[in-house]
Amino acid sequence: MDTEVIKREQDKAQFTIALPCEPESFSDFISGLLGKPQTISKAYNGSFEIGHNDIESVYNLVRQRVSQQNKASLIQFTIRLVYDDNSTVLLNSLEDFKSYTEVRPLIATQAHLSWSFLVKFQDREHPEKQEIDMSFVTKGAGSMAIFDSEDSPVTPISKIMGAGYIFFRVSHTARTWGADIESLLSGHIKHILLPESKVRELTRKHSGKISMGLAITFFVCSIIACFYSAGKISQEQIELLKPLISEPVQIDQKLNMLLELMASGFWGKFFFSVFVFTIFSLFAAIFIGVWAETSADTRQPSYILLTKKSEQHKEKADKKYSNKWLSFIASIVVGVTTGVVANIIFTTYWTTSL
Repeated sequence: MDTEVIKREQDKAQFTIALPCEPESFSDFISGLLGKPQTISKAYNGSFEIGHNDIESVYNLVRQRVSQQNKASLIQFTIRLVYDDNSTVLLNSLEDFKSYTEVRPLIATQAHLSWSFLVKFQDREHPEKQEIDMSFVTKGAGSMAIFDSEDSPVTPISKIMGAGYIFFRVSHTARTWGADIESLLSGHIKHILLPESKVRELTRKHSGKISMGLAITFFVCSIIACFYSAGKISQEQIELLKPLISEPVQIDQKLNMLLELMASGFWGKFFFSVFVFTIFSLFAAIFIGVWAETSADTRQPSYILLTKKSEQHKEKADKKYSNKWLSFIASIVVGVTTGVVANIIFTTYWTTSL
């Protein structure tokens, strides 16, 4: 009987889990694992290109820094990829990611990286759970959760426009550790973001002012042309009437000439043409302003180059981005040329029609 009891006790002992803490500090250990940590979050807007090597580099950078500072072990690392057809793929290790090849003709639009560490700080008695989330987002529609967690903030993808966003969040129980990881990721992201030329940056930031200025200048020049034509015509008509005023001509002849001038309806035709020309100038100014605004307010697209389809998409998107800049220059040239030519034609026609 005693032998059977001992055997049952030995069988139970095979399933015993030992926790690295004293019984009196068990609550502190569990709190370090399950307690709600502090968080540091940041978002960077800009253009980037990342591939397999870049994601592997970020993984090694984070793991190396965490291991150098304290005694730590990686509990879990996941990568969630989102494609342009809204399908997702979840990979549970870096080895899975390195061996993964997407055979479908899809474009990767998002990549979400997540680390979970168990870190033993020097001033703490027990290891505590630390988490790092990092997301690369190129474009999309609707809204999305920034991180792969239930409490993740949601952002409208429409705000991203043609550029991309890089988010990260550090969930920590030690403020200095969290600040160091935040500094590490911020510095690395600044190297990932592609630089934008100063000319295009200034043009994009002030695209509204540039387009508004171009439209107003076009319309104001048209109004000036109308006033110039009216003044020129008035001066020429006065010159034509001077002989009637200075020379001794009979009153009947003077009245006949004035009546002929009024009957011709010259000024009625002129003011009607001014009205039509003003309306044309207004619509042309709006069109040119909108053209310049949409062409200038664009950023270089971002890419997650994990599939062949993504590389093909990059070639087309880069060409479209270059054409946007050419379109902006064309809007300036067309606006200036159209304004000058239209004003010259209008003033020349009416100043020579007398």
